[in-house]
Amino acid sequence: MFSWFRKSPRPPAPAPGNPGRGHIVRVAFSNAQRSWEESDDLTTSLAAALNALGHAASAKGDWVDLDGGFSLVPRVVSVEPLDNAGVNTTTTIQVAHASLVPGGIFEYQHSSGADIRESLAKGFKDWAEYDLPVLLDAQRDKATLCMVAEMEPDRRLVFGPPVHMAQKTGGAPSEHEFCPCCLVTKNIDAFDDLLRDGKFHGIRLFVSRDAEGRIEADCRVNGVDRPEGAEALKRYAKSWPDRGLEYRRQYVCIQARAAEVVSSGGEVGQHVTVPGGRTP
Repeated sequence: MFSWFRKSPRPPAPAPGNPGRGHIVRVAFSNAQRSWEESDDLTTSLAAALNALGHAASAKGDWVDLDGGFSLVPRVVSVEPLDNAGVNTTTTIQVAHASLVPGGIFEYQHSSGADIRESLAKGFKDWAEYDLPVLLDAQRDKATLCMVAEMEPDRRLVFGPPVHMAQKTGGAPSEHEFCPCCLVTKNIDAFDDLLRDGKFHGIRLFVSRDAEGRIEADCRVNGVDRPEGAEALKRYAKSWPDRGLEYRRQYVCIQARAAEVVSSGGEVGQHVTVPGGRTP
């Protein structure tokens, strides 16, 4: 049958822990000078952000059909006006894929912009650039976008592009610079049960340390808070050299290892060794 007659399956119901509600956002604002209303359709905004980055995506009412068999359900969590101008937005995107995550998993997008539309677009673009590559490579036998690691007996990790900001450029760790696998390999014990249970897990990792040494961390698995992961990240940040304000963020997945995963050299598709694992 011709591809344009293919009927995309409707995505599953939102995950129990997903706080997102609805794909249409409409908010009234007012200040001393004027009153106005802003609105946007999250599915249209998400599809536009994906298409702008070269993906084939189409809005299907309250969800987005993404080429490769993915269904994406964007939902709004909150909209907060800023004191001077602009807004902060928090959304979720639930991802489902028949062979990868048939029940669906979700993750948050935090963003800000001059208005609701700009903030949503920035949040969705960030997700497409840093989270989506992991999901795309997770459903491939041969990773083409991300670094991967194999573990005994049949598990694989896919490391998304890391985000790293440091106020100072000096004081690099003595063993090596920050690399795409550090946030996991330096804290591997916090994810031991996930490495052994045979299921798919999408892991959000974020840790920051400010110029005074105060540390904050966030770790979620399939969108749900994982306190032991956050505590491991805090301990890891204590070992950083003094670079002033610094933060590190990444999206990683743990999945069943494909029958054949071949290194393509360099950062893309590269295999690394993690504690308890092996390189082929």
